[in-house]
Amino acid sequence: MANDADATQDIAEQYLKNRLEQYRSWYDNKAVKMKKRYQQTQAIAAIGAVLVPVINNVSIEAQDVDLAKLSVTLTGILVALAIAFEGIFHYKEQWKNYRSTEQYLETQKQLFVHRIGDYSELDEDSAFKLLVNRIESAIAEENAVTLNILTRVESNNG
Repeated sequence: MANDADATQDIAEQYLKNRLEQYRSWYDNKAVKMKKRYQQTQAIAAIGAVLVPVINNVSIEAQDVDLAKLSVTLTGILVALAIAFEGIFHYKEQWKNYRSTEQYLETQKQLFVHRIGDYSELDEDSAFKLLVNRIESAIAEENAVTLNILTRVESNNG
């Protein structure tokens, strides 16, 4: 019996290190990246929206080119691209999805390691099976949610 528990503990340690921690770290990195992209697109849209009326009320001409008009056009294009990228890639939703998955994985890891909550009354083997089931389900669910986010068609019908 002790050998079975030791073997399960070794397998659990490997799973925590090689699977759970690898995914947790990946989700953390992706959440940071998506948050940054979301904030960048929002900042570009906000700054551009503020600049357009200011530039529009300034008269700047050089060699028969209305630089104010050109600047308004380019700023408008930049704002439109930022908004389009958010609409296509859904950075905010991806950020929230990755962050919530990362936090769930870390919570399950801590509950398992410290035998708290649903893990408290279970033997080593049962606790490990519960952990693996929850982690793998969370990873599969995150994959499905991300696919749904990236492939859904936005509807403007109401």
